[in-house]
Amino acid sequence: MFVADLHNDVLQRAMIGENIGIKTNQGHSDLIRLKESCIDLEVFIVWITGKKFINKAFSRANEFYDKLEKLEKENNYFKITKSFNDIINAKKNNILATPISMEGGEALEETIENLYHFIERGLFYFGPTWNHSLSWVSSSYDEVYNKKNIQSLGLNKFGTEIINVCNENDVIVDVSHIGEKSFWDIAKISSKPFIASHSSVYKLCPHFRNLKDNQILAIKKSGGLIGLNPYPFFIDKSFKEREAKERKKYLDELNSIERKYSNKTSQWIAKQHFLQKKLANICPSIEVFVDHIEYVINKIGIDYVGVGSDYDGLDCLPNKWNDCLNHMIIQESLEKRGYKNTEIEKIMGKNTLRVLEEIDN
Repeated sequence: MFVADLHNDVLQRAMIGENIGIKTNQGHSDLIRLKESCIDLEVFIVWITGKKFINKAFSRANEFYDKLEKLEKENNYFKITKSFNDIINAKKNNILATPISMEGGEALEETIENLYHFIERGLFYFGPTWNHSLSWVSSSYDEVYNKKNIQSLGLNKFGTEIINVCNENDVIVDVSHIGEKSFWDIAKISSKPFIASHSSVYKLCPHFRNLKDNQILAIKKSGGLIGLNPYPFFIDKSFKEREAKERKKYLDELNSIERKYSNKTSQWIAKQHFLQKKLANICPSIEVFVDHIEYVINKIGIDYVGVGSDYDGLDCLPNKWNDCLNHMIIQESLEKRGYKNTEIEKIMGKNTLRVLEEIDN
């Protein structure tokens, strides 16, 4: 079986000085645990946001690439893959494939040449925004909660150029964080399949990060893929209330973490590690997550479904899903529901290969 996971934020931990090349007991992943898991393709994310990176985002993004390239030179069990053939060869040689993608276009600094630069470095997929809109594209968060401050509702001329360049250079466009107006602008102009790397179903859990039915249908029409995201906030509409009550129990500890770390990223990661264990007992079961997978299957068919775990980008996973070593809990749940091995293989990774092959041709 080929197993693909479309979204992992562990590089954030590497960027604050953690050695993700050794086995750790915190967070959801590191390179050793990923190698020990059944995962063959793990997409690592360059994520940069915040005012401190204004006019520095391009150089910061290159540091992400440099960090992983340094780890690649030191370890022979993973490879930064840059093409479909790279990924196939990595599987044949029992090497973990770790392409690099980008969540948010801050690193482009509104220059098309910077996009070409990252394409040369092997950019796998590109998500135009995180939660913050840019001057050329609007995010889902801002379209819902901050519309008055959006500079461009949807794509402007530069945003259109960005999508066209991605299409022309075999870079997958990721729509997971973008707003509905941006989504439909992309759907209108994209000449290649596009994906939602780590989103779930709005109908089951009405969160601004989730996909509405017409968006799900549009992704199928493009020939793309939806990587379902297991974050409890995205799959269980009752979780927010439970989490708020539980979090109150640990306010002193969380405030202590804030005082301990002056760096915002370090604070965020330390809080994640702390809450990962504290929230486990109130998290929904894996069955709630698989409900989202099954919803998409019933809506558009089994050929357009994948998994985007968001490992190390969230503070909790469904109950009994502790880290990447438990990734195949998804397969176990699908088996219990009566899915055949050939169907499970599509969900776990073959559908991702289909999209990659089509993009690469």
